[in-house]
Amino acid sequence: MFKNGRKEKDFFHCLQLEIDSSALKRHYERYLLLLKSGTFAALINFTGHLNSRRLHILFLASWYPSRTHNTLGNFIQHHAEAIATRHDVHVLYITPLEGADQTFIQDETIAGVKTTIVYYQKGAFHLLRRFIAFKKGILHLQENGLFHFDIAHLNVIWPQGWQAIYLRWKYGLRYIITEHWTGYDLTVRPHPGKMVAHLSKLTTKNAEVVCPVTDNLGSTMRAFGLSGHYVTVPNVVDTNIFHIEEKSSSPIRFIHVSSLNEKQKNITGILRAWKKATDTNHAIHLHIGGDGPVNMVSEEAVKLKIPSESISFFGEQTWDFIAKKMTASHCLLLFSNYENLPCVIAEALASGIPVISTATGGIGEHISEDRGVLVQKC
Repeated sequence: MFKNGRKEKDFFHCLQLEIDSSALKRHYERYLLLLKSGTFAALINFTGHLNSRRLHILFLASWYPSRTHNTLGNFIQHHAEAIATRHDVHVLYITPLEGADQTFIQDETIAGVKTTIVYYQKGAFHLLRRFIAFKKGILHLQENGLFHFDIAHLNVIWPQGWQAIYLRWKYGLRYIITEHWTGYDLTVRPHPGKMVAHLSKLTTKNAEVVCPVTDNLGSTMRAFGLSGHYVTVPNVVDTNIFHIEEKSSSPIRFIHVSSLNEKQKNITGILRAWKKATDTNHAIHLHIGGDGPVNMVSEEAVKLKIPSESISFFGEQTWDFIAKKMTASHCLLLFSNYENLPCVIAEALASGIPVISTATGGIGEHISEDRGVLVQKC
């Protein structure tokens, strides 16, 4: 949302500044995020200090990629893959599946991570169906000799935090939490509900450690009344996929990758600013896309009369595709109304490109003057 047009103007000013800067082309190497000395190492070292030996970790998640939603919680999957380089990780995820006529279980190993997904039928008594599916998942692991864990790692408390509480009560299995959700920010979600508050407080109270992905999120959670021992562990990026490559000098290529959710990502704000940019500079191009309503985005671009040669669109894609787009770009654009720490920022920095973003959530903790430009929200 804009207040007297100031936010859009500030964003456009920063955009034009970056377009005019030759440093954007010459010195992009300065923006490299070093994986082994950064967030990846922080996550590994944290799990490593729990015990010097290789741990068996049960990964629980409220969001995770599955047949229900291909990209939901893919950043949680990256955390699992990062930890799996040092420890044995087994993901147990339960999700309803449209069209399923019965509960069924799918086992596979993805990037070194053993993954068990329990799909159950949609319908009445959803909470009961969810609990039964989780019990079936636990029984499946037990029957196959796989239920021998040192600790559980819960990813995103709401709505599946009860799983970690149940396992601690039933089996004495300790757990830690990684949190990404923006829902504890009362400016984003003014009325979270009693169930959210009760479950979240109970879950954090009984956790060994709570790991928000930004300091800002940790402060927001404490303000919400969630007690616990907090250790910030940011999101991770795989530099085997996202890395620096030489870029052509013209046109200057910008990129935006997200869920394309208008309420959060403010896509129309990006498009309006881009229209102003193309009015005065024709040697620029924006790649915009993600796993959201890309057709609606392209239609809005047409309405705004953005020159077709200055913008292109893409839908849901593989990580390799996104990495190639990222490494070929010169700058990442984010215009979000609220965030914590989008993985796309780490991916951009690892690809050697700066970030222009609104200063919201924990983004400012990672974007310094040599990594990009922050636009203050009005």
